[in-house]
Amino acid sequence: MEKIDPAEGAKRMASFRAQRLEGDFCFKFQLEQKPRRGKTVRYHGVMYGSWNERGPVSRFQLFPEQIGKDATAGISPIEMIVQNGVDPEVWIRRQSTEPFVLIEDGALFEPIFEGVLYTPFDLQMPFIFWNDYTYEGPSRVLSRIGQRFLMQPPEGSLAAQNGITAVRIALDDAYYALLRVEVLEADAVARSRFTVSSLKKVQGQYIVKEIELKNLQSKDATDFKVKAASVGLIFDAAAFDPKGDADVPVISAALFEVL
Repeated sequence: MEKIDPAEGAKRMASFRAQRLEGDFCFKFQLEQKPRRGKTVRYHGVMYGSWNERGPVSRFQLFPEQIGKDATAGISPIEMIVQNGVDPEVWIRRQSTEPFVLIEDGALFEPIFEGVLYTPFDLQMPFIFWNDYTYEGPSRVLSRIGQRFLMQPPEGSLAAQNGITAVRIALDDAYYALLRVEVLEADAVARSRFTVSSLKKVQGQYIVKEIELKNLQSKDATDFKVKAASVGLIFDAAAFDPKGDADVPVISAALFEVL
């Protein structure tokens, strides 16, 4: 494991921030809630991804009923539109007949629904574009080597107001892709850890297949697992407009690769 100089670190950070797949994409995924004590509970969802002038943008359908014989039928999916980039925002609606509503203030740090650890903040990832950061050197992340950067929240930001003192990220030493995120609070204590545990080549492009998000206090975890993927698509930008009424894109089952 070798250290890099500040200029190389800045180059890699810029490359990471600009990364994107070729074309739009759709992932069908499962969320596995794995409490420290108790059985694993599974939920399913769909993610539609694209890019606009502000950066990456995604639309999620999350189904809060559990997968299995005890599932509750007839519950509408929770829909979210997530705009990433320098000025990230998240909108949500819980019924298709309702308008999307901007998630603000402390609600950004609350679980999307009971039973999973993911919060709007975890999906926004605003720390990727924080200007104030320090290169910390290399570290091993599972089987990969990652170069670590300590991202500092802007003074007075919502992250700082909610007890986040820094976020440590690790970028793959070879491909500059995100490998790990650690959210830190007072005294540099890690609050949560987000780890990319598996990648997969799909239709000629590499995608993230599995991610573990772990609460380091409770030891509970939520795993994100892509079950089928389609890349190189073209979506209408209206599908990602929270002020419009466009439905999610319709994609033929034949275009998906089952993972």
